[in-house]
Amino acid sequence: MDLQKLVLNYKDDVVKTIQEAVQIKSVQEAPLPGMPFGEGPAKALEYFLELGKKLGFEVENFDNYAGHIDFGTGEETVGILGHVDVVPEGDGWTFPPYSGTIADGKIFGRGVLDDKGPSIVCLYAMKALKDSGIKLNRKVRMILGANEETGWGCMKHYFGELKMPQPTFAFTPDSGFPVTFAEKGILHLSLTKAYDKNLDFEIVGGTAFNSVPDLTTAILPLSMKNKVEENLVEFNKEKPYKIEMTEENGKIKLSSFGKASHGARPSEGYNSISALFQFLSSITLEDNELKNIVDFFKKYIKMDYTGKELGINFSDEPSGNLTLNVGKVEIKDNNLMVGFDIRYPVTFNQEDVIEKVRPKAEEFGISVGIKSSQKPLYVPKDSFLVKTLMDVYGNVTGDRDSQPIAIGGGTYARAVTNGVAFGALLNSQEDNMHQRNEYLEIDKLDTWLKIYIEAIYQLAK
Repeated sequence: MDLQKLVLNYKDDVVKTIQEAVQIKSVQEAPLPGMPFGEGPAKALEYFLELGKKLGFEVENFDNYAGHIDFGTGEETVGILGHVDVVPEGDGWTFPPYSGTIADGKIFGRGVLDDKGPSIVCLYAMKALKDSGIKLNRKVRMILGANEETGWGCMKHYFGELKMPQPTFAFTPDSGFPVTFAEKGILHLSLTKAYDKNLDFEIVGGTAFNSVPDLTTAILPLSMKNKVEENLVEFNKEKPYKIEMTEENGKIKLSSFGKASHGARPSEGYNSISALFQFLSSITLEDNELKNIVDFFKKYIKMDYTGKELGINFSDEPSGNLTLNVGKVEIKDNNLMVGFDIRYPVTFNQEDVIEKVRPKAEEFGISVGIKSSQKPLYVPKDSFLVKTLMDVYGNVTGDRDSQPIAIGGGTYARAVTNGVAFGALLNSQEDNMHQRNEYLEIDKLDTWLKIYIEAIYQLAK
C-alpha cells in the first residue's frame, strides 16, 4: 500500500483543521478552576482531543495540563509530542493573528508553525495509517501539552506527578528537518533591581523571555527632554531600527523599535530593549535609580547576543555557541526586572553560566534569580532513532546532503528519555515562529504529510 499517496487524501481536512485550531487564542493566562493555564490553553487542548475522538482514536485529558491520543496496541510505544499553547501574538499583523486567514497560498495565524499545524499533520498521518489497516507492533501515542511556551508545567504534571510511562521512541514536530540531535541548555534568568522609593520613570518591553522584543517604551521626566533631543538624531544614524520621542502628560516617551525573532536565534532579530539601554547610556545621567541599570547594560550587555561581555561566550563542537537574548523588561512594585534567555552548549551546565553572571550583576546592586531552566539534550547521530528518521527524511525529499542539526531551541524531546525533534520546517520554509504574520505555505503540507506517515510507520512497524 502506498502510504504517502493515501495520506494526501486528508490534505483538505488538515487545512480546515489548522484554520480552526489557530482561531483559539491559547496564550497562557491566570489559572481558573480546572484550567491550570487559563481558558485558552484548556480550550485548545479540548479541541485537539475532540478531534482525536472524531478520527476514531482513544483520548484522555489529564486535568487540562496535558492529554494523549492513542492508536494501536503493543508493549512498546512511539510517542509524538506536540503543544497546543502559543506565545503572545504581538502587534502589526497583516491579518488578524487568530483568524486562520488564507492568502497567497498561505495560512496565517499564531501557531500554524509552532506547534498546532505540525501536530495536526501528525494526527492526520496517524489517521491515514490507521485506515490503511497495516499491522503495527508498537502503540502510537500523541502526547499534547498546554504549557510548552511558558514553563512546561504540562509535562511535569504528565510525566512527573502522574508518572505516565515514557515512550520507547519519540519525536516532536517542533523544530526543523532533517533531525535535531542536540538542543542547548536553556536558562531563564531574572535580573532584578529593587528600589526603596517610588520611581519617576517607567520601562516596559517584550512579551516573553524567549522572544527578541520588537518594541520597548520608556516614560521619563520632562527634565530629560533636552538631553534626549541632543543625542537622539546622532544615535539613530545608520541604525536599522529607530528610537522615537514624544511628549505625553507632562513626560517624554521613548519608543524603541526592533525586529522580533525567536529567542534561540537572537542574531535574526534586533533587540529593542538593548537598543533603548544603549541609547540611554549615551546620555549623561544623574546619579539616580535609572543610571544603575543603564551602566550595567553599558558595561556588560550593549547589543551583544553572544555573552562575550559577561564572560559566558561558551562554545562546543556538537552544538556551537552560547546565545543571549534580553527578552523582557518591566517594573512592578518598585522592582525593575530584566529577563535573560540564555542557550548554552550541551557540554556545559547552568552553574557555568550563573557563576559568571551573578558577580557582575551584584556589582550594580542587581540580584539574579532562576525563573526556569532545562538541561541540554543530546542523542547520538548513530542511534536507531536518529538514523531511522534521517532515512525517512532522505527517502521522501531526496535530500541526502543535509546532516542532523543542533539548535538553541528547546522542544518536548527533553521531556522524554529517548526523543528528538523532527521537523516540521523544511529548508525551503521561512522560520517565522514567534514573529508577527506567522504563516504556513499550504503546498508544504504534501511533504509534511508524506514524511510524518512514513516516520510513524517506520518507528511503529
